[in-house]
Amino acid sequence: MRPLVYIMTPVLILTIILASRFVTWDAIKGEKPEAQADVREGTISLRTWKIPHAIAAFTRAIETEPKYAEAYVKRGLAHYRVGQYKAAIADYTQTLDLNRYHADAYASRGDAYRALGDGQHAIADYSASLKKRWNPRVMRRRAQTYFEQGDVQNAFADYSTVIKRQPSAVAYYARGNTYLRLSTKRDEDRLRLALADLNQAISSEQYFAGAYISRAQVYMRLGEQSLATTDYRNAVELLTETIRTWQGEPNALTQVYLSRAFAYEKLGEVSKAETDVHETYKRVFSFFLKKVGNCDIL
Repeated sequence: MRPLVYIMTPVLILTIILASRFVTWDAIKGEKPEAQADVREGTISLRTWKIPHAIAAFTRAIETEPKYAEAYVKRGLAHYRVGQYKAAIADYTQTLDLNRYHADAYASRGDAYRALGDGQHAIADYSASLKKRWNPRVMRRRAQTYFEQGDVQNAFADYSTVIKRQPSAVAYYARGNTYLRLSTKRDEDRLRLALADLNQAISSEQYFAGAYISRAQVYMRLGEQSLATTDYRNAVELLTETIRTWQGEPNALTQVYLSRAFAYEKLGEVSKAETDVHETYKRVFSFFLKKVGNCDIL
């Protein structure tokens, strides 16, 4: 089961966020019982992807208690999850106007701005969040946004800060991938930097399938075909084990199948790659069909 920790990192992060991101301080403060009940109901619906029910419950709580910050911030998350980014921004802004949940609301609003392609406002909100409470996930998001905006210097500064303050396989992987994205076959210096970071990621966590795939790409550009093949094989084995032992939401494996398809293609096993791509399409379709159904569109 251990490979799941790093192969499914984005899924696990989301789960943690949903489970514990917003502590119910408003309940402690003493909001009306019916509003608290609506927030509890909305939280359960949010965790089970019943988004319309969640939004309705949080809205009822707000109608009962217009200054109920927890209801606003959680409704913002509900809006964000179904791609209603402007509505999410409005709810996060209201949360901040109520002077509550500063670090989380700024970070979440930054995510919404980034989803809308507004990197400038996203960076500003990530920065505001980090001033309230330093968080490696938020700093990595800011680094990614800097990179997307073409600000390579600040991107690497953020990645390096994360590695210095809270080194982890994920942090080394993120910086190594950035070096890889900037490199070319002739750019051996950056490739060596990418290799060093990806080596560190794998050394820290030997089950990190994504790091093996990225390192294989580095080896390919360095002309180390044999080493690249070994890494792609390792990635396939880890991803296959993940699929075999997975007990969570089936559609959460979409990225795993896509990653394995990429590795198979690089190994020249085209039929296996095509099978995984078809499985990816099927799961993506199933996911969005379920998402649309939960939005009461069908």
